[in-house]
Amino acid sequence: MLAPVSPNAYQVRLDPLPDLDVLRLRWLELQSRSHGSYFQSWGWIGPWLSLICPPPIARLLSVYHGKRVVGLGIVTIRRGFLGLGPRHLRLHEIGDPALDNLTIEYNGLLTEQGREREVLAAAVDHLAKHDKRWLTFYVPGIDIDQVPMDRLRELGVGIRMRRRATHYVDLAAVRETGSDYVSSVLSPKARASVRRTARKLVATYGELQLTVAADTRERQAFFTQMAGLHEAYWTGDDDEHGAFNDPRILRFHDRLIEESSHEEGAQLIRLTAGERVVGYVYALVWQGVVYFYQAGIDYPRFGHCGSPGLLLLSEVIQRAMDDGHARFELMAGESEYKRTLGMAEGKMAWMSLDRLGWRSSLRDTLRRLQGKGE
Repeated sequence: MLAPVSPNAYQVRLDPLPDLDVLRLRWLELQSRSHGSYFQSWGWIGPWLSLICPPPIARLLSVYHGKRVVGLGIVTIRRGFLGLGPRHLRLHEIGDPALDNLTIEYNGLLTEQGREREVLAAAVDHLAKHDKRWLTFYVPGIDIDQVPMDRLRELGVGIRMRRRATHYVDLAAVRETGSDYVSSVLSPKARASVRRTARKLVATYGELQLTVAADTRERQAFFTQMAGLHEAYWTGDDDEHGAFNDPRILRFHDRLIEESSHEEGAQLIRLTAGERVVGYVYALVWQGVVYFYQAGIDYPRFGHCGSPGLLLLSEVIQRAMDDGHARFELMAGESEYKRTLGMAEGKMAWMSLDRLGWRSSLRDTLRRLQGKGE
């Protein structure tokens, strides 16, 4: 049932998931009125629901303004302490570290454009007032500009937040200068490193060529090679592994790639020097924004040439600018290469909203005793 609210307010409901074909149409309709990220689009949410999210723990959160749907999101519900503890809610995550390793960023409710902060506040207000069974609502990887902090404080919930920088390139601004990306954005030191690496690769192996996978079959082939290089680099002696270690994750990306088009969704790019593959980039393209998701680089073979990773990403960013895109997102994190390649930064938050009371006080006490802090 709709929550009892005043006629001019938002109305919120939390329901079992409908059939995915029905939900898809509902999601796409709102998506046509939104300005969300790729991670809020059906291109990401559809495969996630089909292959990652267990239906029994998922609920559809819908926000209405009058009779019009202005917000949608998938909230998952899990209970701690062997299923006997309080409920923990998550937005577009399931609480399984292995599967949440997909690492959603630019997350949030899918909303009608211009209502992002209002809709999130309405959803939290509803949960705070009409569902007393949850302890924590996790909202991972949300653009901090979309967090209505003042409104959330008014609702009387505890707010814990971990902030991370997001580095990006304003491709439209660089394009207006009439210059190329490397000359306009990179520092003299980084520029020299990229150009030196390119010269050495050409002299040793042959001309450089950047190739964008042209169809689904080629995208999947590029992805397989990229994932192999990525895992080879990140897998270590301490049971470390990269982003593509789990077969369930691989099935998710295979579905995402299969459902992508040439214009939107997964974009796989390969850099070669002569006949040798230097590396691949896996990006997600959506509404003029290119999101850098992962890369696989043959460092054992090409590391001696200098900075093949910086060269690869510089070439990909230039290609995105040439293709007319407005922005290249390097995503959250303080890795040196992101600071080197980016020209500006925003902030992203991993936010936990806590229902205040004896249970949250007990939880906080246990965390302090375990030395976890906030």
